[in-house]
Amino acid sequence: VTLRPTFPRSEWELMRKKRLAGLEEARQDPSSMASRAWAHLMYGDSYAGQLSNEYAYKRMSTKDMKKWWQVHVAPTHSMVLVGGDITLEEAIPLLESRFGTWKDPRRVASHDKPLAEALPTFEQSTIFLVDQPGAPQSVVKGGLFVGDELGEDWAAFDLANLAVGGQFTARINMNLREDKGWTYGARSGTRHNYLPGLWSAGGSIVTPHTADAVVEIMAELNGALGDKPVTADELAAARGGKLGTWPLSFENPGYLLDETATMWRYDRPDDWLSGRISRYESVTLEQANAAFKARIDPSKMVFVIVGDAATIAEPLAEQTGLPVVRIDADGRPVE
Repeated sequence: VTLRPTFPRSEWELMRKKRLAGLEEARQDPSSMASRAWAHLMYGDSYAGQLSNEYAYKRMSTKDMKKWWQVHVAPTHSMVLVGGDITLEEAIPLLESRFGTWKDPRRVASHDKPLAEALPTFEQSTIFLVDQPGAPQSVVKGGLFVGDELGEDWAAFDLANLAVGGQFTARINMNLREDKGWTYGARSGTRHNYLPGLWSAGGSIVTPHTADAVVEIMAELNGALGDKPVTADELAAARGGKLGTWPLSFENPGYLLDETATMWRYDRPDDWLSGRISRYESVTLEQANAAFKARIDPSKMVFVIVGDAATIAEPLAEQTGLPVVRIDADGRPVE
């Protein structure tokens, strides 16, 4: 399959139908709608913001696929990761027998990494609303870019985030779930790729309290940045949660392989794994709070909310004081 793929048209026709059906379903599922709109709004036309769509699937042919494979798939672009009860001495002959004759094609494409400068910018916090009439819950997702996880203060920021919104006992979840009862769970976290880290917070909120939840999330962020910084107990709980169960991850070979692939793909340092415990254990309370202040700016938050616009649009505008912009499930403005 790797060396001599045939790209049978019959298989693509079957897959095309599944992909088109999946798109139709994604535009009806609130979580999928929020994720698609969020990706396009935040990443714009960069590779991470380009959404799958009907036009592309209908236009695509197996001839296009084969051409792409001939240009891009090559041993110089490849890495084989093997995990399990096997040694390198045992693995190499198996690989050589199957891939030893694999040669680079005449043309091997190279790509420049995407530029952060090309990403959309937002001068003020804004709410982007996707209408789903009659929805009993609203999917709320708000966040901003927080920079590279290779920064010296990343471990400090990560621990502060765990205290504010990244785990069950964090402030945002305790507020919205345990205290208010508006959601089954609300979290914050960061995703990474070739572009700056994208931090977000939110969850599924009962419709009548959608605007209230946005207000409370903003209040928790402003509190952590102001008169309610992360405490020593919260930092200890975050550190324990981060490191306490981490060694168990290595019982599954797939975890180490995934981490190795990430290091290779994103140019992570050699001590990305081996130095993790020392990096997190050395974080002080002052460093955690300073890192959170340096990376989180509530005045530049972007919210995507999928819910019943007839019920939530007016309260969102009135209670948050933020502009509310209507968009469709693909993140495009609508009248």
